[in-house]
Amino acid sequence: MFITYERPTHLDDEQTDPQAPAADMAPGADVDPRVPVCGASTYDVAGTQWTCTRNPGHTDDEHRAVFDRYHGGPVGQVAIAWQYEWGGAGHGPSSTEPMTTVTVTVSFPSTAWTNEQLPDAITDEVRSVFWECDHDDVTVATTATSSIRA
Repeated sequence: MFITYERPTHLDDEQTDPQAPAADMAPGADVDPRVPVCGASTYDVAGTQWTCTRNPGHTDDEHRAVFDRYHGGPVGQVAIAWQYEWGGAGHGPSSTEPMTTVTVTVSFPSTAWTNEQLPDAITDEVRSVFWECDHDDVTVATTATSSIRA
């Protein structure tokens, strides 16, 4: 992920930035949290989380988040814009073909399995190695079985 625009810090909360990209936001997204939006999220360099306020399914890969009444800045103006490095349309890769399958077998003593949610924890760890915007296209299936060794 890389940031394509971030509002300059020298501007006060009321100034607009003529260099900012168009907000292209879902109508009402800056004032009503119930408005459906793209929803991709990122963090800026200061650690603030931002959520893309563009319409769901926008056709390019640039996500944009606008200031709302809770973030300091002019409401409805773009605060940050970002893209994913591989390009593509909207909130996902340009193509899901070809698919790659990786098979992993993990064996360990049953005494090491102390967590009932181990299969879910393994799934979460595997997903964590992919870009968050690819998670809809990543399938991870985990099954845990125990057997007595002879």
